[in-house]
Amino acid sequence: MFVLLNRHKSVTFFLCFCMSSLILSWLTVGAARTSGSYDDSLKHKVSPFLVPIYFCSSVITSIWSGVACIGSVSTSVWQKPVEKARLQELESQVERLKCQLDAEENRNRESLNKLREVCVNLEVPAESSPAFRLVPAKVVAVEPTDWFRYLTINKGSKDGVNVDMPVITRSDLAGDVKYLTGAVVGKVVEVQARSARVQLITDGLSVVAVTIGSQGDLALLKGQPEIEKCAIDAIPSTTHDMLKKGDSVVVDERSSIFPPQMLVGTISSIEKGTHFCRIEVQPAFKFSMLREVMVVLDAGY
Repeated sequence: MFVLLNRHKSVTFFLCFCMSSLILSWLTVGAARTSGSYDDSLKHKVSPFLVPIYFCSSVITSIWSGVACIGSVSTSVWQKPVEKARLQELESQVERLKCQLDAEENRNRESLNKLREVCVNLEVPAESSPAFRLVPAKVVAVEPTDWFRYLTINKGSKDGVNVDMPVITRSDLAGDVKYLTGAVVGKVVEVQARSARVQLITDGLSVVAVTIGSQGDLALLKGQPEIEKCAIDAIPSTTHDMLKKGDSVVVDERSSIFPPQMLVGTISSIEKGTHFCRIEVQPAFKFSMLREVMVVLDAGY
């Protein structure tokens, strides 16, 4: 035991000192509770033991405060360069984003200006550029045979008529017009200086791309000269279910010759089949009553 005490003298002294301080503190508090006030003689006796305790406590507190202050200063000194570098990096990123936004805005502005220029260039007054130019013509000869239906008109190349120009029924319009009225008659197939030959849509070799049904299905209209009508063969039953007698048949917008949406005729009969049906179309003109027609010289489609 004594050997251990000799080896740890400092620890033993410190423990004894702490126990004595605790005993004196307990006695002081007990005396205060019993008498209600501290005794001067007791203060005088205890004060030599308490002063070292208070001194040690203040020293330890000061040392701890100094260590904490040094730690905070060193931490701020170490973190400041890191935070500064991070802040610089963020500022550089913001600048790059600003440059990108400015460049994008400039590109959008240039594209908008180009689009405006294109729109301005496309704006052509209707008076200076009409959609259609029509030339009236008289029927001077007819060629009704079993398979062919042709007309000869009194307008030719000297009047601006060329092959594949559409021919429509006569209307009150002439010259330069924006909208067409009337119905499709046929197309020019031969041209002379003062005359032209017109193939009617009822001709056996005539084929016109048309639109039928509420869904606008594409179909090929073929001439039937023996009955003065036209026909559409092999229409699927799904399309047939949406058709009825009296429905209008118009030129399809994909036609390369005739003006789109022009009237061709009306459905006169529907022959139902198992999977397909055949539709007959009554043209919007009568072959025997054609006296005057209009040739569409300039097409706006």
